[in-house]
Amino acid sequence: MTLVINFSGGKDSQAMLAYLCEKYPDIKKHVIYADTGWEHPGTEEWCRNQAGRFGLKLNVVRNPNKDFFSMVMNRKKFPGMQQRQCTSDLKRGPVQTWIRRNVSDSVIINCMGLRAQESPARAKKNKLGRDRTMTNGKRTVWNWLPIQDWKETEVRSFLADRHIALHPVYSYLNRFSCRVCIYMTKKDLQAVQKNDPQAIELIDRTERAIGFTMFQGGSIKEVAS
Repeated sequence: MTLVINFSGGKDSQAMLAYLCEKYPDIKKHVIYADTGWEHPGTEEWCRNQAGRFGLKLNVVRNPNKDFFSMVMNRKKFPGMQQRQCTSDLKRGPVQTWIRRNVSDSVIINCMGLRAQESPARAKKNKLGRDRTMTNGKRTVWNWLPIQDWKETEVRSFLADRHIALHPVYSYLNRFSCRVCIYMTKKDLQAVQKNDPQAIELIDRTERAIGFTMFQGGSIKEVAS
């Protein structure tokens, strides 16, 4: 059996990684980081150091045919809450491809740090379920949410007790995502404008190029003002 640990560098994936390493020290593990091309600067190296803390290698995956901006330019619009190509095409797809090519065990547990507290949709997800798209005659793949029932306070306490520092982005954002994400609030965008203005400029430039805004409330500069 092999654990494949999806790792973004955010607090939930940090807690999940530490928990799994403590709970199952003798089970083989792979740590995977999906680079969308729209990650916070330095995050790949941050994730590599976090995995190294537990003696594990960071495996970086990317979609070979597109990144966040090329996808937006080709589609002439940004991902939406109902059409999240950023997740399906730039994260889940590359991770599944990596598993098919690199993990030969007959039982694979695909671990994700999703928590029920984050959204009603995540609360409804099965904590453990067989992945029918990945399972075949040679392997059975299970999708597992090991910290689904944890509250944010539990995550932060778990990490603090182990002296595991949070990513620097948490100094101005409560949620770790891409540099600008469709789930960000106006307050979040204002924080990005102050701390990562280049990200706002890149979205503004893309909005002008495709004639389509990322947020329904107006242009990125209007929403972040």
